[in-house]
Amino acid sequence: MAQPNGHNLDPNGSKQHAAFYDSNLYNANAKDDIDAASLPQTDKTRWRLIGDNGEQRWTYLKTREEAVAWPQSTADKWHLGLPTDLPTLPRPKTPLDSLTNALTFFEQLQLPPGQWACDYGGPMFLIPGFVVTWYVTNTPIPSEFRVEIRNYLFELQNKKDGGWGLHIEGDSSVFGTAMNYTALRLLGVDAEEPRMVRARGLLHSMGGAVNGPHWAKFWLSVLGVCEWEAVNPVPPELW
Repeated sequence: MAQPNGHNLDPNGSKQHAAFYDSNLYNANAKDDIDAASLPQTDKTRWRLIGDNGEQRWTYLKTREEAVAWPQSTADKWHLGLPTDLPTLPRPKTPLDSLTNALTFFEQLQLPPGQWACDYGGPMFLIPGFVVTWYVTNTPIPSEFRVEIRNYLFELQNKKDGGWGLHIEGDSSVFGTAMNYTALRLLGVDAEEPRMVRARGLLHSMGGAVNGPHWAKFWLSVLGVCEWEAVNPVPPELW
């Protein structure tokens, strides 16, 4: 199963890249030599959250004029971790005071259609599926989305061993590591970027992507780097 960069994701890849185990590039205790500040960033003051009939999507304003004409809402700022400039609420003295404070705060986060936005950020296997789909359908990925998806995945990379788990608090697994490594490569991250080297070395140490579960093999087959024979068939009646 060849990756777009020519590296293999199958168990044989561990032989071809045995140097990973002999060098300090694959070292569970190695300190990341790239911090978040060194990664490309977008201007967070230009992001806007749109809520339409229950759908939530972010859009990025390209120019300063657009940003001035469409000011950020309190909800935009809060979800982006920016200062909201909301007044400090009085310290509650009774349970009713606490409820009043909660309502006062959350009403500021309500989107115009009436719903509240939320972050569906626990699973680590959703974004790779979107990235693979964009890639195989030749759907352009806006540069600002590429930047923030890369930053998000690197932020959630396991600092101990360089992999990814099934979810944000999970131990590194073949599934999480293979899929998020693949997503980052498709998003343009160089194969020899130190964090990618660590992730690839860990993946090889776990036997490669062929040891991943059904969904890993499915997405890699959709991408064309895995043979469909590796995917366990699922009778439609089970769905």
